[in-house]
Amino acid sequence: MMNPVILPCVPSCFEALAWSADGDFAVAAGEYVQILTLKPPNKDHSGPLNQNEWSITRLRVNLFTQAEWQNIQPQNRDDFSIGAEQSTSTVVGLAWSPPGLARFRRSVLAVLTSNLLLSLWESAGMPGQWNRVAVINHAFHLDPTAPAPLSGLELRRSNIRSFQWCPPLHVPPRNSGLGPQAESRWGVHLLMVTNDANEAVLLRIQRSAGGKDLSVPYSVQKLALYPFDNVQKHYPQSCPGSLLEKALQIKARALSVSCGPWLAVAEGEGDEDPFSATAMIAVSFGTRLRTFKALVTLQKSDQAESGSSDFVASAKLVDHSTSPAAPSWTSRPVSGPIRWAYAAPSSTVTLTAATNASLLLVSFPQALYNESSSTMSAINVEERPLSGFVHENGEGPRRYMEPVSGGLGATFDLNGSGISGDPRLPSWNRVMGDSLEQFDLDRDLGGQSVARVWGLASFRDVVAVLFSRHPTDMIEYRVTSDERSIIAFASESADHSNDIHALLAPSASVTESWSPKDQREAVISYLLSSMDSEAEGDTETQRLVYAAACCAIVDQQGRAIREHARLSLEKLAALTGADLSEEIRKCGNKMIAVSAKTTAQFSGPGAHLFERCEICDAGISWTSANDARCVEGHLFVRCGLSFLAIQEPGLSKYCSLCRTEYINEETIAQIHEGSLCPLFKSVFGAFDTCLYCGGKFQAGL
Repeated sequence: MMNPVILPCVPSCFEALAWSADGDFAVAAGEYVQILTLKPPNKDHSGPLNQNEWSITRLRVNLFTQAEWQNIQPQNRDDFSIGAEQSTSTVVGLAWSPPGLARFRRSVLAVLTSNLLLSLWESAGMPGQWNRVAVINHAFHLDPTAPAPLSGLELRRSNIRSFQWCPPLHVPPRNSGLGPQAESRWGVHLLMVTNDANEAVLLRIQRSAGGKDLSVPYSVQKLALYPFDNVQKHYPQSCPGSLLEKALQIKARALSVSCGPWLAVAEGEGDEDPFSATAMIAVSFGTRLRTFKALVTLQKSDQAESGSSDFVASAKLVDHSTSPAAPSWTSRPVSGPIRWAYAAPSSTVTLTAATNASLLLVSFPQALYNESSSTMSAINVEERPLSGFVHENGEGPRRYMEPVSGGLGATFDLNGSGISGDPRLPSWNRVMGDSLEQFDLDRDLGGQSVARVWGLASFRDVVAVLFSRHPTDMIEYRVTSDERSIIAFASESADHSNDIHALLAPSASVTESWSPKDQREAVISYLLSSMDSEAEGDTETQRLVYAAACCAIVDQQGRAIREHARLSLEKLAALTGADLSEEIRKCGNKMIAVSAKTTAQFSGPGAHLFERCEICDAGISWTSANDARCVEGHLFVRCGLSFLAIQEPGLSKYCSLCRTEYINEETIAQIHEGSLCPLFKSVFGAFDTCLYCGGKFQAGL
């Protein structure tokens, strides 16, 4: 089993642990968020396995500028919260976005602080460097780019109480174009938030194109709004007609929200046909469960720039057919959290919600979930009490409810028809028990100790649990330096890997059996296929096509790809007037070097095609797909995707796994004031992870 990670902090909220699709942890720790990033694998196999694998970054998230958080003047008590205004802005919620939203297709970290501000944080590219890139509350201002102080209802609307990232909405792949659209591979990123005005708002989060709008790196678009009515009783446990009931009814808030899986309701076959999908939304409003649905339609944008595949999104939030019945599914107060369980191609979608003394399980058939059928009798509602005994009969002790002061977990099996089988202790409970036993022995507590669970997170078939350990028969006193919490790992699968690097490696695919030459062949074919009418007046496109053809000559053995390179070189020679007879002739040979160009060729037609050393002005030859060497011996690394020589520092990005060097297209875009040739933008958009291992990029080593 993987070794636990000991953190010098105590979590500040429930669900304080988040595990991103990139393998990074985030832990809510008061005024800080601790981010754990996996270090590169140790090449020295003599050392112990899984020792010091994580680099820990303490990120202070409670500091805001005047532009990020405006001063709020005292107002009436219905609109103004002195608790939020004077709080220390500790972390009360955090979650990673689905992958593909942040820079280098990584995940964005959303952090909700006790001043009711929801911030987005992104890695700056270098390990240990993070920046706040957006404040979601600004989307509720009249001018999000220059937010002004608010009052009254507008102030309540800008206070965010809860949030959750929706599952990525993937557009079905279309057959047009050379590469997959970003919306097909990574999906459209949507965020559901609730505010103090008792509204649920669906937001679309987008990252600005590289090199553009550096002052506003992310855009937040409001798609739809769902107001909660104040007719139903939100706190039925209170005494009817009392002043307490009236106050609770007025102050009811949506404290937890969860978005279910997206199910397609309309799929077009053509590029211009819209795509629509629906999802159920569950909210704990006061102490009652509420449901409604989201319907999102994506339409290919007519204003999309060349090389991009942007979609315009429209949405509406309306009542679901189950909305009237949802509050009656349980008589107990729903305290959260709320989650959806679904595994394709299951015919059932299951909603799980925690009450004060039970686990609520509501299973919907897909036909009812997407409202293609309205048979309410098909809903299966099951409530499993959290009790001291699992089984009960006439001879044994009676089942009774008891408060849970320590860590208690249960595992259920999910099949095609919903939850099945009796609950059982999860494997992480045993791992936590072993750690608690060691804590008890070290301090001679005689068994008077308890473990408190702060959060669970999963990655593939491994579950991570965040917990702390405490004595129970004494007042616990500790200083900050004594604070400790532990992240432990466990799995319900017997064949999981004990190597954390193997666990977090990119998923297995058919390309793993390919050699680097096979991977390069795919990119070469992509670039050579762009030799069309658009390349006639674009010198940068011609330069990329020439580099791909030369790479095919020195690296590829296949007859088809070399013939493709020959045809592209003939077109380039006709377009530019350059003398490419050597390259065309060598397409018939097998893996032979292309010599550097002479001074006369650099002053002749088509000179922009050829690479020249920026140190000595000599020509650069083509000897391999990895290295470039000029006539005078200066050595450079070739980009792993465009195959151009990288001759300047600061222009590169690197694969975080295999360390392959690439040109950083965002840096190039900033140099050219946001403009990139369509082919350059297209190829770096289509191959947005490492070509050779599938790893994510980072700005530096």
